[in-house]
Amino acid sequence: MVVTKSAMNELRTHLAFTQLRFHCSKQQGHTFHVTTAANSSGEAVVQYFSGQTDVMPASCDSFMRMENDNSRLAQVCDQWGVQNGVYKVGKWSADVFANNEQKLYNRAAFVAASYHWILGVYNSRWDCDDTEVGVSSGDFWKVLCSLGIILDFGDCESRTLVICTSIVFLCMFTF
Repeated sequence: MVVTKSAMNELRTHLAFTQLRFHCSKQQGHTFHVTTAANSSGEAVVQYFSGQTDVMPASCDSFMRMENDNSRLAQVCDQWGVQNGVYKVGKWSADVFANNEQKLYNRAAFVAASYHWILGVYNSRWDCDDTEVGVSSGDFWKVLCSLGIILDFGDCESRTLVICTSIVFLCMFTF
């Protein structure tokens, strides 16, 4: 079971999440692990995948690579996407999915014929920084949303600053 675009839209009205995280890893390949940036470019990605807009957001400068990301996909954001039949347009997703319930899972990020983010819930493909390699035990895909950062300044004597981020799993698939 997956969270559809319309469900994401509904979820955002109740939880007001500010970031999305895409995380997949294959035992025989790389790890794609990015989170949308805490800026207007990252917000455009959240709005796109939560169904608030069908305008495909620019990919570069809209995400941050997490520490364990070693993907080729995250390194070539200027080559992502397809729009009006033109590939490598530097955007998230593909315009054929812009008004589609599956855009979060089917090529949310991809370079045509090279590196893909595909969760095989709508087809039989499970791509993680690869294309049609297959799956092994231990491979996984996660989509998470962040509810924002809560700052707790502690007490004046200890002068501590605690930063907490609330994370909600939207879906997780493990083999």
